[in-house]
Amino acid sequence: MNDVLKYLTGAFFINGEARKGRFGVALDFIYCDFTKANSQVSTVTGPGGTVEVPVNAGTTTSLGGKMVSLTGSYALLSRSDAELDLLAGLRYTHIGATLDWEFSSAVNAVPGRTGSATQSVDLWDGVVGFRGSLRLGAGKWFVPYYLDAGTGTSRFTWQSMLGIGYSFHWGDLLLAYRYLSFEQAGDQAVQRLSLAGPALGATWHF
Repeated sequence: MNDVLKYLTGAFFINGEARKGRFGVALDFIYCDFTKANSQVSTVTGPGGTVEVPVNAGTTTSLGGKMVSLTGSYALLSRSDAELDLLAGLRYTHIGATLDWEFSSAVNAVPGRTGSATQSVDLWDGVVGFRGSLRLGAGKWFVPYYLDAGTGTSRFTWQSMLGIGYSFHWGDLLLAYRYLSFEQAGDQAVQRLSLAGPALGATWHF
């Protein structure tokens, strides 16, 4: 599923942060669920080898996952016009893929004309990076930014964010573009996964 937005069935994003002096801790949670009906399966590989599928009568592919990142930070720069934090932490990611098939005739590589198969992967990665913001002049507009990278269960993972924000007395409104990528070895259930797109959100300060 290359264009996943039209197959999105549910998503939830939330981020929280606590600070004291130059030190801080942040928790980031992401949940996404995608479903593509009438997926096309042309070949099936099983104990009997690779078999061509005669007719794909009705197949559904589902992809879901959640990610939790816990990071600690230290403020290298804290001014009214600019902020820069150094961060390090742990990222846990669960990704699951399900294929529900219905073929018009029996296929030797699968046990029946209808059925379901599921594969999932759990990733634990350490990450390091930085984040901050730049104030645009003396007004209330600012540019938030974020970048991290790491490894562990994943061969390599990285995440970036860049946006524009406006400050109010209660908090901020943000419009940002976010990119998240995972890479694994070729024998894993999920070899490469990238999620990217715009985000509109609000931040409350208390």
